[in-house]
Amino acid sequence: MLKPKALAHYEKVTYLSTGIHMRQQSKITLITVMLAAICSGAHAQTYPNKPVTIVVPYSPGGPVDNLSRALGNQLNKIWDQPVVVVNKTGANEIIGAEFVAKSAPDGYTLFAATEAALTMNPHLYKKLPYNAEKDFAPISRLISVPMMFFVPQSSSANSMKEFVKLAKNNKDKQMSFGSSGAGGITHLPMAMFEKQEGLEMIHVPYKGAAPLIPEIIAGQVDAAVLGVSVIEQHVKSGKLKALAISSETRSTALPDVPTFKEAGIKDIHAVFNIGLVAPAGTPQAIIEKIANDVRKVLLAPNFRKENIDAYSYVAVASSPIEFKNFLTRDFKVQADRVKTSGATLD
Repeated sequence: MLKPKALAHYEKVTYLSTGIHMRQQSKITLITVMLAAICSGAHAQTYPNKPVTIVVPYSPGGPVDNLSRALGNQLNKIWDQPVVVVNKTGANEIIGAEFVAKSAPDGYTLFAATEAALTMNPHLYKKLPYNAEKDFAPISRLISVPMMFFVPQSSSANSMKEFVKLAKNNKDKQMSFGSSGAGGITHLPMAMFEKQEGLEMIHVPYKGAAPLIPEIIAGQVDAAVLGVSVIEQHVKSGKLKALAISSETRSTALPDVPTFKEAGIKDIHAVFNIGLVAPAGTPQAIIEKIANDVRKVLLAPNFRKENIDAYSYVAVASSPIEFKNFLTRDFKVQADRVKTSGATLD
């Protein structure tokens, strides 16, 4: 056994030794962090030095594909590298999402997606081949697309309040609403509309917007919500009546259509967003560079006029942290919507 003086000396030496060791460890940790930051910055300075792929989970010609191609063309000029759009369609964006989630986290494979892949699918499917909350690094929420509530020209409803009254008092038949697919971005807002207004309507799902529109024109379905650009021509030709737009301001394409607030009805937030993400683990410096360059493109007057304003979209161009916070909030919103609708895609 050590004597008191020897024990005190031993403890002092041990303490000093431990302190030196801890300081050394702290220095090593600091150096490691600094080296990681330097490497990340170096990657960003040389990025990109080869072609970049943007995966689109839809067929060519739709909003996500068109915006991605227009964006890619401009990034090509900024980066002096090809930006290639690859369409991986099917399964409510799952095929594209899985591909990107399993890609190398180096910034050369990006994913242009909507709520379907990022915040809705986890509540619609019991099992997914990817983790929506962990497998992606948010880059930017590119745009938001407000939708319009519309009815057949033959409908006796000329306002949202008249439609609600008609749906509550129509004893001849139960009112119906159509969607571009069960559990999708045009179904869940209408399910919330039913709940908020105390209605009981029949949901009629279609395989996309294309077969839905003629059914409403013919009066086979009583109402639906779709993007402004999709129904604009039919409203102007008098085949459909748009009763409200789900946004804070009116559409420049159809300025006579009031917002839900102006119509005296609680907004159902019938809006979908197109965002850009990368595989989780992509260096943050690269994420920030992509986000900054994307923002320059989206807010450029000519690009905005031709590719955003022309379709009544809303330019967002958010930062990575803003997009991350949005996804966190929307994850909870979509969970409530799916529960309310009772939708499942298993």
